[in-house]
Amino acid sequence: MAAPHRSRHRSRTVLAALLLATARCASTTERGRSAAAWGASLADDAMLRDAERALADGDLVRARALWAALRDARPSGAVHDVALLRLARIDLIGDGEPALADAVSSLARLPRDLEPSPALRRELLEGLIAARRGSASDAVVARLRAGRGRFIDAPDAVEANCAVAALAVAPAAALEALARVEAATERGVRWLPTRLPCDLPAERSARFEGIVPRVDEPSDLAAALDVLPAEHAWRVGLARRLRAVAEARGEARRWASHLADLPDDEAAIRPAVAGTRDPLLRIGILAPLSGPASNVGAEVVRGAQQAVESVARVELVVGDETPQREAVDRASALRAVLADLHRRAVDVVVGPALDEDVAPALEAARAEGMVLRMPTPPSGTSAAANAAGPSLDERCEALAAAARTRGVRVQLHLPPEPGPTLDGALRAALGRHGVGVARAGEAAAAEVVAGFFGAEDLRRIAAAARAAPERWIFDARGATPGTPGEWVGLGPTAAYASFRTAGCGRSDRAPSELAALFHDAVLATLRSAGRTVSVEPVLDRSALRIGTAVAAAEDCAPGSSVR
Repeated sequence: MAAPHRSRHRSRTVLAALLLATARCASTTERGRSAAAWGASLADDAMLRDAERALADGDLVRARALWAALRDARPSGAVHDVALLRLARIDLIGDGEPALADAVSSLARLPRDLEPSPALRRELLEGLIAARRGSASDAVVARLRAGRGRFIDAPDAVEANCAVAALAVAPAAALEALARVEAATERGVRWLPTRLPCDLPAERSARFEGIVPRVDEPSDLAAALDVLPAEHAWRVGLARRLRAVAEARGEARRWASHLADLPDDEAAIRPAVAGTRDPLLRIGILAPLSGPASNVGAEVVRGAQQAVESVARVELVVGDETPQREAVDRASALRAVLADLHRRAVDVVVGPALDEDVAPALEAARAEGMVLRMPTPPSGTSAAANAAGPSLDERCEALAAAARTRGVRVQLHLPPEPGPTLDGALRAALGRHGVGVARAGEAAAAEVVAGFFGAEDLRRIAAAARAAPERWIFDARGATPGTPGEWVGLGPTAAYASFRTAGCGRSDRAPSELAALFHDAVLATLRSAGRTVSVEPVLDRSALRIGTAVAAAEDCAPGSSVR
C-alpha cells in the first residue's frame, strides 16, 4: 500500500506547485472569487463562499470536501449544479486521463436545462476537456470565443482563452487568445491551473513565437496588438510582422496607428497618393498610447487616419501624451513630446485626448510656437477656431442637467485615477444643479459614468448598465458604444454613417465620440492648409444633446470587422 500513498502525495505536491506557479504570474485578488447567491438559505450562501475561498486559496483538499458536502446536501437544484461544476473544475487541475474522466462524470450528472450562468460555465469546462484531449473542433472554439465576453469572473475568461489558444486551428485565433491571457496576467488576474500551455509565461512565449510568422492578415496582427498592454515585450515583434505583411499588400498606411512600438519613427503614416505638387503637411496626433487609457489612444489615431486616407502629401506623426508618467510630471512630459514633434517638422498638433492634459499641452504648444487643435478646449473657448469640441465644463454641465432629471442624488463612476480636473469640474456642475454625490453603497437616483476607462473596466460597466433596471447616464467620450443608457455628447451629421461603417471595418467597436472629434479636427486642419478633402465632418457641434450622441449608436454588427 505504500506505493499508492506516495503517488497521491506526489500528485498533491505537483498540484500545489502548479497553483504556486500560477499565482506568481499575477498579483493577488480578493480572497475567493465572488460566488453567486445560488443558495436557498444564508447557511448555503456561507458554505458557497467558504468553498470558493478555499479553491481560490489553493486548498484543494478542503475545497473538494466543501463542494462535495454541498452536492450531497442538495441532491438537486442550483446549489447542487454549482457544486458539480466546481468539482469538475477541481478534477481538471489534476493530470492524465483519470482526472478528465472524473470531470466528465461530474458534468454528466448535470441537467441539460441549466440557468444561463452555470450553462456558460459548463461550456467552458467542456472546452477545457476538449483542449486537454487535443480534440480540436471549430464549433467548440466558436462557443468559447462567443462566451468569453459574457463571463463575470475574469479568471473564467482567461481559462476560455487558454482553451482557444490550445484548440484553434487558425493561427490568428490562437494568437488573439494568447494576447488576451497576457493582458489578463498584466492586470493581475489569477486563475486555476488548466494543465494547458497558457499556465506558464515561458510556454506562452514559445507558443507566441511559433504562431506570429504564420499570421498573414494585418487585421489579425492588429487585433492582438489592441489586446496587449502598452510596453509588453510581444508588441515589437507583432508590429514588425504587421508592417511586413501590410507593406506587401500596399496597406502600410492603413495600419500605421498600430506601428508605434517600432523604432525610428516607423509609426508615421505615409501617403499612398502620388502625383501632387502640394508641400508635405505633417499633422501631429497627441494621444495616450500607453497607460490605462491606451485603448483610447489607439482609437483616436484610427479616427484621425480615416480623415487623411484620400489626401496626398500628408503624414500623421503620433506622439504619446502619457510617457514616463511616474518619472516626470505631466507638464514636463508634454513639453518633451511636443518639442519632439516640433523637431520632426510637425505643423499642427491635434490633441490632447485627456482632460487633465489640456492646460499643460496648450502651455507647451505656445512655448514651442505650435498650433494646437483641441478636441477638448479649455473652458470658455469651445467656439474658438482651434476648438474641435465642447469644453470639459460644458460637458459636465450637460451631464449634471441629465442627472438632475433623475433626482437629487447620483452614484458617480470615475476611473481609478480620474485626475482633479474631471472630478472637480463634474462635482461642481452637479452642485450647481442641486445634485449630491452618494457614497459607495449608498442608494442613489442615477448612475453617472464619466472619464476614460480601460477595456476590462468598460466591459464591466457595460454589463452592469445592461443589467440595471434604470438607464445609466454616460459621458459620450469614454464608454462602450451600444451600451443602453442616456448618452451626453455631440450628435451626428449626415456623414457620420459612412465614418462609422469604415470604423467598424477595422475594429470590433463602433467609433467613440472622441475618435470622431479627432477625425473632424484633422479635417479642419487639412482645409485650413488649403487641401481638397472629399469627406465631411461627422459631428454636429451646434449643441450638446442627451440621448442622441453618436457614441450611443449600436455597436458594430458581428462579422463587420475585417479582423
